[in-house]
Amino acid sequence: MFDFVRKHTKLLQVILFLLIFPSFVLFGIQGYDRFSGNGGLAAKVDGVPISMQQLDEAQRNEVARMQQILGPAADVKSLDTPQAKLRTLDGLIRQTLLQVAVRKQHLMVSDSQVQQAILQIPQIAALRKPDGSFDVEAYRQLIAAQGMTTAQFEAQVREQLLLQQAMSGIGEPVIESKAIAAQLYAWQNQKRRVRVALYQAKDFAAQVQPTPAQVEAFYKDHAKLFQVPPQADIQYVVLDMNAVRKGITVTPAQAKAYYTQHIAQFGTPEERKASHILIALPPQATPAQEQAAKAKAEAILAEVRKDPAQFAAIARRESQDPGSAPQGGDLGYFTRSGMVKPFADAVFAMKKVGEIVGPVRSQYGYHIIELTGIKPAEQKPFAQVEGEIQAQLQNQEAQKRFPELSDKFSSMVYEDSRSFDQVAAKLHLKVETAQNVTPTPDASGNPKLDPLASARFLQALFSNNSIRDKRNIAAVEIAPNVMASGRIVSYRAARTLPFAQAQDKARELLVQQQAAALAAKAGEDALQAAREGKAQPAWGAPVEVSQTQAAQANGVPAAVVNAVFHLPTDKLPALTGVVLPDQGYAVVSLDGVTNGQPDPEQLRAQQGTMNQLLSQAVTDAYIDSLKKHYGVEVLYKIPAQANS
Repeated sequence: MFDFVRKHTKLLQVILFLLIFPSFVLFGIQGYDRFSGNGGLAAKVDGVPISMQQLDEAQRNEVARMQQILGPAADVKSLDTPQAKLRTLDGLIRQTLLQVAVRKQHLMVSDSQVQQAILQIPQIAALRKPDGSFDVEAYRQLIAAQGMTTAQFEAQVREQLLLQQAMSGIGEPVIESKAIAAQLYAWQNQKRRVRVALYQAKDFAAQVQPTPAQVEAFYKDHAKLFQVPPQADIQYVVLDMNAVRKGITVTPAQAKAYYTQHIAQFGTPEERKASHILIALPPQATPAQEQAAKAKAEAILAEVRKDPAQFAAIARRESQDPGSAPQGGDLGYFTRSGMVKPFADAVFAMKKVGEIVGPVRSQYGYHIIELTGIKPAEQKPFAQVEGEIQAQLQNQEAQKRFPELSDKFSSMVYEDSRSFDQVAAKLHLKVETAQNVTPTPDASGNPKLDPLASARFLQALFSNNSIRDKRNIAAVEIAPNVMASGRIVSYRAARTLPFAQAQDKARELLVQQQAAALAAKAGEDALQAAREGKAQPAWGAPVEVSQTQAAQANGVPAAVVNAVFHLPTDKLPALTGVVLPDQGYAVVSLDGVTNGQPDPEQLRAQQGTMNQLLSQAVTDAYIDSLKKHYGVEVLYKIPAQANS
């Protein structure tokens, strides 16, 4: 117990951090006021408007977030669709409903609760000065780096705590059936033994010889396949923290002065190693329990002092700390702040290795402690940390300068709208160029650093005014502390390639289509023959498939795996056929079924999955009840062409 808490304090803090922050990633609680404007409305919740401007901003943030998560695998087109925007709107509606519920239920969060929640975030908890006081200035800088003031951040934390109150008790696990969990596990982990005969389009391609007239007819009937998006050659400039830092010089004298003033920051505190024997007490111990535990601890102390060499053996036998007892009570090295105060005070008061003290009372019980190692505090010399200090001072100065420089950047790209020469010279920026840029973000870039990977930047760049006037677009904040402006130098509208340029691709696609049709016909004939017992197809080797396997596992396409698990199992073998779009056809024989048998650990995991699903269902039902109670009007509609 004692050892677990000591070793996993950071883990518990990180868990709390994840609970506090995720809902800010997409919307930001304050966003409901910040993004409201004069545009059309996307929805109303109990009369509270959600504007189209707010929805667009939330959708851009969601696309950027998914690009960051998925990296090069992100398909921006599939992420930024009217259907995806509707899902984003549903998230905004859910968030607004909870805010309305908080307001109507008059829920409150005290300042001290907000403070405690903030201080449990590891990045903030670490902002302590050597004397133990909280570094307010470092806190402000940390929050400013996220693009917020401390007031905005604290308001967000307060709002999140309120929302947690509103959701308190909702969605907690309601059923824990081992029988159902076992059945579900058995079905989900069922393995089915199959044989597959593949009829692939590529094997029939040689039989397809379309005429030039057929190729041209295919081209005309499928014109959308031969379209190229609008393209532009552009210039652009970026103002970010790196650019600001380049203009900041920190002298050796300034670095030395900082080192002298913050000397403790560049040292490592003393660490000590100890072993202990714990006689545990419950949180609300009675006087009798207290007396019995102390008496036992004193008896053990007397035994240890008679033969200190037996400390580890006695700890294994007597200690009630399950984390350290198997190691003979060894707690490893730790700093004074790494242990509860009574324990740390006792350890750091000892004079030499081998000293034994006790019984020491803490909230966990009584400890007998042996000091087993000392690592003295160390001070890094200035030469070793000079570069680190210079970088830190540059960062601090850049944080201070960035707001002013971003204003200058915004003004200068607007005032001299035909060139970036002035802003580049004044702010020491590099004018970048790019050719054949399209409105689709570059999936290989970082949307928080690279304008060509930012949907927000490209949307502004390819606006009608920008295309028509070829002037600098207004400065776009693509991420906190990252501003960019661009200008179209030359523009080529979206167009359909002429047949002369597209005929090779058209022929290739037509051959693929017709070859797939031939493969499907051959597969259907083979399936019919197998069902009638006339002939068997050229089966592949038997393989086992499961619903959890990846696509193409064991050479079996995902569509085949899906079909196999829709076949009845009462009469085997069972035959079916699967069309593989643009690839051909698969004839499948299901020959055997093996159900999964969970061990206790897997059964517990399955119960956890069930409870998560049930929790989500209860939460969704609660949100639906709020929708009915407060009223939701969805005004945003998916454009008709998007459904076609």
